[in-house]
Amino acid sequence: MADNAQRINSIDDAIFQGTVNTEALGFYSAEGALGSARMFIKGYLDDGRSWTGTTRYFARQVSFRSDGSAAVVYCSDESKSFLKDRKTNKAERTRTSADSYVLYNTKLVENPDGVWQTTKVISKRGAAQCRP
Repeated sequence: MADNAQRINSIDDAIFQGTVNTEALGFYSAEGALGSARMFIKGYLDDGRSWTGTTRYFARQVSFRSDGSAAVVYCSDESKSFLKDRKTNKAERTRTSADSYVLYNTKLVENPDGVWQTTKVISKRGAAQCRP
C-alpha cells in the first residue's frame, strides 16, 4: 500500500512541477499505468492548470493474485480539491457532486528492486460505493 500511495504522490508532484517526466513517476508506474498517468498530467499542463486543496483516499483493499501481482482498489474524495490556474494561482471553486468521488482499481507488479509498480489503472468517477 505504501508504493500505491507514493504513486499517487508522484502524479501530484509531476503536476506541481509541470512535467510528465519526473523520476518518481517512472519509479512507481510502469506499462499502461505510466502512459495513462502521463496523459492525465499532460491534460492539466495543456489546460494551464494545477490543483489545490485536499484529496482524501480511503477504503483501500489489497488482494494478491496467483500470478504474483496485486490489486489495490480504493476510493478518492475530491470534494475539497479544486482546479487552479497556473498563471493566476486562482482556484476554481466547484460544488461537490457525485463526480467528486472516484473508484480506482489498480494492478501492481513487484519489480526486481522490490518496488510495487502500478501497471494498470481503471477509474470510475461518480462511483456509488465511494459516495457518502
